Amino acid sequence: MSAIASLPELSIVIVNSDGLRDTLACLASISDHPPHCPFEIVLVDNCSREPALPVIRGRYPQVRTFSAPHRQGFAKNYNQGIRVARGDIVLVLNNDTLVDEGALDTLLDALRTHPEYGMVGPKLVGRHGIIQSDCARSLPTFAGYLVAQLLLDAGLPPGRLWQRLLTWRASLRPSGPVPCISGACMLIARADLEAVGLLDEQFDFYYEDVEWCHRFQRRGRGIGYVAEAQITHLGDQSLANVKVWAKRSEYRSALHYFSTYDDLSQGQRRLLWCSTMLNYFLRGLVMLISEALLGRRTYAREYLFLWAWLLGE
Repeated sequence: MSAIASLPELSIVIVNSDGLRDTLACLASISDHPPHCPFEIVLVDNCSREPALPVIRGRYPQVRTFSAPHRQGFAKNYNQGIRVARGDIVLVLNNDTLVDEGALDTLLDALRTHPEYGMVGPKLVGRHGIIQSDCARSLPTFAGYLVAQLLLDAGLPPGRLWQRLLTWRASLRPSGPVPCISGACMLIARADLEAVGLLDEQFDFYYEDVEWCHRFQRRGRGIGYVAEAQITHLGDQSLANVKVWAKRSEYRSALHYFSTYDDLSQGQRRLLWCSTMLNYFLRGLVMLISEALLGRRTYAREYLFLWAWLLGE
């Protein structure tokens, strides 16, 4: 990482949360495909259970490392890194990503040449090269949330077909303005950060990137999708053992987001609760049937536990 500078133009902010293997792979990909401008890497460790920071410092001494004061959510961790970043441009990058050749320079060029953009994001592809539809998407609506929970959830058979359609549509989308990009990779000019503000720390996990895109546009700043820049996003590798926590956070984040932007009535809040309740039940039921037919354990018990938890909310 010889291009890392004491006075960087670009600050790459990464959070490690019990994902050392992914983080090291991400750092290696940046080292292999660095931008051509002076840059720094700021890494915040979310009080990982494994001794991550000594390993990272040993392999990448140029990386500026910090530890979270306690276990905290996505927004708080990234805000901690953004606050100490020194670059005029900030890249919020998930640790479970791999930077492809030329991707960072292509994103930087897009942000510099399109003054109407407040932030830009790349094409995200999974481990097998399949595009991820959330790299360029619409802002969620309350009605859309209800439909997704009841009919088009990715954990239910109709939802799997819907996800295939979204993937196909995303594969055809050219570069240009979009309502929303993925929080896995967001490139933002510091001037816009200062004008719009940091991530909303009331979101623990999920919807914080959506809300940020929404807020940028309310301040008159566009969101750009750059199809020519490709980043590999391995997905929720670190969530494999925290499904219950993640789904709890998703529900609470959805409630906070729609309450903020749709001014939900008490009846609408109850409807959101009911649709989520039914979604947990259906997911658990589908998984129980799968266990009976295939003879292998799924997350059925976790979803039934979530169903019971939501009864108390």
